[in-house]
Amino acid sequence: MTVSQKINPLFVVTAVLFSGLCWYLSNGLTGDYWYLLWIAPVPVLALSFRLPAKAAFIISFIAYLLGRLSWFSYLVSVATLIPAIIFTLVLPLIFSLIILQVRKIITRSPHWWTVFAFPVLFTSFEFLVARFSPDGSAASIAYTQSNVLSLIQVASVTGIAGITFIVIFFPSAIAVAWYYRKEKNKLRYITVSSIVILAAVFSFGLTRINNNKKDVTVKAGLAVLDEKFHYITGHPDLQKEIQSAEYYAAQIKKLSEEAAQVIVLPERAVNITPETDSAVMHILMTAAKQNHVVLVTGYTNFKNKPQRNSAMVINADGGLVTGYNKAHLVTGLENQFTAGNEIAVFQFNNLPAGVAICKDLDFPAYIRRYGEKSVHFLCIPAWDFSTDDWLHSRMAILRGVEIGCSEIRSARLGRLTISDFTGRVNFETSSTAGHAASLTGDVSLEKRNTVYSRFGDWFGWLNLIMAVCFIFFTGKNQKKKPELAKRL
Repeated sequence: MTVSQKINPLFVVTAVLFSGLCWYLSNGLTGDYWYLLWIAPVPVLALSFRLPAKAAFIISFIAYLLGRLSWFSYLVSVATLIPAIIFTLVLPLIFSLIILQVRKIITRSPHWWTVFAFPVLFTSFEFLVARFSPDGSAASIAYTQSNVLSLIQVASVTGIAGITFIVIFFPSAIAVAWYYRKEKNKLRYITVSSIVILAAVFSFGLTRINNNKKDVTVKAGLAVLDEKFHYITGHPDLQKEIQSAEYYAAQIKKLSEEAAQVIVLPERAVNITPETDSAVMHILMTAAKQNHVVLVTGYTNFKNKPQRNSAMVINADGGLVTGYNKAHLVTGLENQFTAGNEIAVFQFNNLPAGVAICKDLDFPAYIRRYGEKSVHFLCIPAWDFSTDDWLHSRMAILRGVEIGCSEIRSARLGRLTISDFTGRVNFETSSTAGHAASLTGDVSLEKRNTVYSRFGDWFGWLNLIMAVCFIFFTGKNQKKKPELAKRL
C-alpha cells in the first residue's frame, strides 16, 4: 500500500480549500486577515510529505492559485486581461515547484535543520523577483504584514526579505515538526529554534518601536485636488493649468495657516510645457514664498525632450532648489516618458531630505540610496489605482523602515500618509474616491541608521546561497523507505 492511499481524498480537498482561502484572504490588497498568512501553507506543505510528487504539485498549485485570485480583478484593471492571467498562473506554478523541492529535501535528508528549506527557497524566489522584475518587490507577501509593527522592524536589518522569511518559517516549523513528531530530538531542535528566532525578531521589533523619541518634529501639509482638476493630456490647456495651479496655491495657503512648514502635492499635479511653464511656476513659487513653506510637487514635464514624470522642490524663498525625474515608470501607462536615474536630496533646516515618486518606492535597492545619504524624511508625490490604496502606501512606508526615516506621501486616488521610521502611520486620509483631500501632521525628524542602509540585500543573498546548498547537497541524502513509513 502506498502512502498516498492512506489519506482520505475528502481530507485532501478540505486541506487545499482551507489553504487557498487563507492565502486569498491574507494576501489581498487591504492588509486584513494578515495572520492567516502564517498558517496558509501548512496544509499543503504537510500533505506534500505524504503524497507522491505529482499529487503534491497539483494540490500546492491549486491552493496558491486560489489565493492569487484575490489580485486578479486588480491586475486586469491595471495590466489588462492577458498579463493578469499570465501573472496569476505563473506564481502558483513557481510555488508548486518550490513545494516539490522542499518535499524532496525533507524526505531525503535526516536533519532537523531542513525546517529552513521552505523559508529559504521561498525568500530566495521573492528576492530574485524584487531584483529583476519590472515591478520590483510589489508582489512580495511581506507587505501583508505592514500593520504588524513589531514584526516589520526586522526590515531595518534584513530588508523585506526578513519579513518573508519569518512569515514562511512559522508554517514550515509546524509542518516539519509534525513530520518529525515521533523523533523527540529533532522535534526538540525544531521547537527551540522556532522559539528563539521568533522571540529575537519580535523582541528587537518591540525595542525599536519603544525607542522612538519623537522629540524633534516638523509640521507637514499634504493636498490633492478633486480629480476633475487634474488633466491627463499631452497638449495641456493654459487656462486650465493656471486654474489647477491656483487651486493648489489656495490649498498651500490653507495648510500654511495650519502651521505646515513643508507641503507635498501629488504626482503629476500639473502639466508644464514651454507655454505653461512661466505662469504655472510663478503661481507655485509665489505660493511657497508668501506662505513661507517648502513645496514639493509632482508634475508632468513637457518642457523639454524627452518628456518625463518629474517632481520639484521650491524653498520658502520661492526658489527652485532641485528637480527629480521618476526612475521606475509604469509599463503601458507611462511609455511616453523617459526614466530618470538619479536620486534627489535637498536640505531642510540643515537636515538632508529626499524626493521620490510613487512606483520608485517599490524598489528597495533604489530607495536604499537615500539611506546612504542619511535622509531624515522622504517626500513622495504619488498616484495610485484606488483599489490598491492601502497596499501601495504600505509598500512605500516599508522603505522608511528599511532606511530609518519618516515619509510624507501624497497620492492621487490613494492615501495621504505621514509615517515615521518604525512604519507607524501617524496621520492618514484618502483621496481614493477622486475627491479633494488634505492633511496636516507632525513629521518626526528622528533618523535611524540601519543595517540595511549600510549592507543592502545581504540577507537575500544569504538565502540564495543557502538555497543552492539545500538543492545541491541536502537533497542527495537519500532516506530509506522504512524511515519514511515510520514517521508517517
